[in-house]
Amino acid sequence: MHTTPGGAMDDFRTAPPRSGLSHDKIVNRSLWAGFVGGSILNAFLQVIGLGLLAIPFGVLALASGIGLVVRAVVRPKPR
Repeated sequence: MHTTPGGAMDDFRTAPPRSGLSHDKIVNRSLWAGFVGGSILNAFLQVIGLGLLAIPFGVLALASGIGLVVRAVVRPKPR
């Protein structure tokens, strides 16, 4: 350890940066959850005969699917 003339230690350690969830990962997970969840709920509600109630979940799945395709086209992964 090295001390400055005033006696304070200037050899300090900092914690490594956290590898938290980035905005892209949160959006991707949300889009996948909307796509899979909406598709499953839509199919289930149609099977049990509640077609009108299934429409919003189908729209959610469709919008999430479109969002995933757009993100894949607009932001290609670096190779």
